[in-house]
Amino acid sequence: MVKSQKKRNKKYTGVDAKSTESVVRVHKVNAVVRSDFRQWIFEHRKLLRYICIGVMIAMAIVVLFIL
Repeated sequence: MVKSQKKRNKKYTGVDAKSTESVVRVHKVNAVVRSDFRQWIFEHRKLLRYICIGVMIAMAIVVLFIL
């Protein structure tokens, strides 16, 4: 039985490697009309998620101490 050769999955980065500086990057952008409040929420989503997690943990601790 012939041993199969392993495929190379690492990009070549030698001196004569193809340049990646000339590659055109395409970003998909959707325009959405939001109210001022919804836009603020959209921009601060990560911060609000951390605040909600902290509040839920604090509430769980308070409930454990009360019971």
